[in-house]
Amino acid sequence: MDESKAEAGVEFREKSKMQLNWRFIRKIEALVFASMFLAVPFFAFRIVDIAGTSLMVQNTAVDLVRDLIRAREIAKDYGLVITVSSALPAGNDPCSYLIQNGTRTIEQVVLPRGVSMVGSVTFDEKGSPRNRASFIVNKGARTTYVEVDTQGQTSLH
Repeated sequence: MDESKAEAGVEFREKSKMQLNWRFIRKIEALVFASMFLAVPFFAFRIVDIAGTSLMVQNTAVDLVRDLIRAREIAKDYGLVITVSSALPAGNDPCSYLIQNGTRTIEQVVLPRGVSMVGSVTFDEKGSPRNRASFIVNKGARTTYVEVDTQGQTSLH
């Protein structure tokens, strides 16, 4: 008789443990699902932000390369000394770079908000750069380098 009571008690404890375990598992499962449901939009926003920043920096660097080639051609075709240099932002204005002949500004290119650039190169009357030059285009952690060699060839890194 004592054995049957002991066995009944063991069975009852095992059943109650299984019920508690399933309840606990369902709660954990619901918590995991809710956290995934909330976390996915944050990751998606971060991925879109990183991709947008990367494209912004890359497109700015490509535009800079085009302008460097154009400045070199202007210098060669018209026999002018052309300088392409970054300009510091004034107040709340975005960064920009200038294409100049001496003190005369040919063009000012305004960069997208948050994108900054540092660098300068001067092309002589024959279209050759006076020195090697490099430009650094960045926004946040994303950085791209544009280099001009002594032959006037531009490269993007």
